[in-house]
Amino acid sequence: MLSGKTVAVAGGTGNVGTFVVRALLERGANVAVPSRTEEKLHGFRAHLASQIGEDDLGRLHTFVGDVADEVGAEHLLGQITNDVGAPDAVVATLGRLVPAQSLLDARANDLQQVLQSYLIAHFVVARTFLPGLKARGGAYVFVNGPLAFDPWKGSGADLVSISTAGQHMLFRALAQELEESDVRVVELVSHAFIRDRQTQPSSAIPGEAVGAFAAYLVSQAAGGTHGKSIRLRSMEQLEEVGLELGIA
Repeated sequence: MLSGKTVAVAGGTGNVGTFVVRALLERGANVAVPSRTEEKLHGFRAHLASQIGEDDLGRLHTFVGDVADEVGAEHLLGQITNDVGAPDAVVATLGRLVPAQSLLDARANDLQQVLQSYLIAHFVVARTFLPGLKARGGAYVFVNGPLAFDPWKGSGADLVSISTAGQHMLFRALAQELEESDVRVVELVSHAFIRDRQTQPSSAIPGEAVGAFAAYLVSQAAGGTHGKSIRLRSMEQLEEVGLELGIA
């Protein structure tokens, strides 16, 4: 499905990102994953080693650097291009919750941290990687969550709603700006509940479904999806595009 393709996953060591990276590797892609620390990358590789075979793991390429920093992102793009090849696709799944009991309990700095880790990070990654994808004709997938559309009270979730709503508009604006180009810009809204890289019992869908659908979206099979925001809520949606997970 993706044999010979190079896919960069921003936020690949995170909860959703782990499932995305695994699905891409299992489908034959060369996958580039940046992280700010070697320690985090070491733990991430060890986790994947318990999930996939050596051949698949051999196509994982990790890089130390800050993809959310403008200078760092440009440096990482150069490293990925030199070591693995120019990316054919990018999946961006970024963001970090900052605890707050309510919006009125939160401070401006709390919102700034959330905006930095979600909206601004997505903006930096997009402006760094999209020009190359535009020139070559690739795919760019924004991964978002349902909080962008429906706020959930407490625990800092309202801060995430504010930031990811902006992220949704970033996706729409870029999709519109690039509608005459060869690049496909898509938003995948995941309704999976994942914690500590594990699907939680109350989740609407398993993390594997999100990974599989993200891999589908960066493949040629997903032609015609430019500008679409896809809310992945059920396993039937995978069946509709011919995907089978093979999990219990």
